[in-house]
Amino acid sequence: MLKKRIERLVNFALSVGMGWVIVMMFLTTFDVAGRYFFSKPIPGSIEMSEFMLAVFGILGMAYTHRSGANVKVTILTGVLPPRLARLTETFTSLLSFQIVAMLAWYGSVSGVEELHAGTTTDTLGIPIYPLYFLLSAGAGLLCLEILINLIESVRGFLGIQAVESNQAPYG
Repeated sequence: MLKKRIERLVNFALSVGMGWVIVMMFLTTFDVAGRYFFSKPIPGSIEMSEFMLAVFGILGMAYTHRSGANVKVTILTGVLPPRLARLTETFTSLLSFQIVAMLAWYGSVSGVEELHAGTTTDTLGIPIYPLYFLLSAGAGLLCLEILINLIESVRGFLGIQAVESNQAPYG
C-alpha cells in the first residue's frame, strides 16, 4: 500500500515535470519565431528555459530510478553469487540513500538561506529559493524509491519471499 502511494507521488511528479517540458518547448519555439520573424525575442526566455529544465530534471529523478533507466554498472554483480550480489546491492543502496538524503536536507537548508537572502535571477528577478525546495522534494521522492530498493535487497539477501501484491509489504 505504501509502495503504491509512493509510486503515485513519483508519477505525479513526473507528470508535472513533463508538463514543464511542454511549456519549455512552446516558450523556446515562440522565442525563436519572435527572434527570427519579428526581431523581438521573448525577454528572459533563456533564463526561464534553464529553470524549466532544472524542474524537469529534479522531478524526473525518482521515476528514472524506479524504472531502472539510470546508469548501473553490473559487471561485478553479474558474476557474483546471487546472495553476495544482493549484499552488494544492499550496500550500494544504503550509500545511495545516505547521499540523496543529504542532498534533500541541504536542498531545504539552502532554500531557507536563499529565502532569507532574497536572491533572484538577473534578468527576470525570479526568486531562487523555490528551486532549492523543489530539489529537496525531488530528492526526498528519490530517497523513498531507494528505500524501497533497500528493503527489497535486504529481503532478497535474507531469503525472504516477496509479499503478495494485494498485501501491504511496507505499511
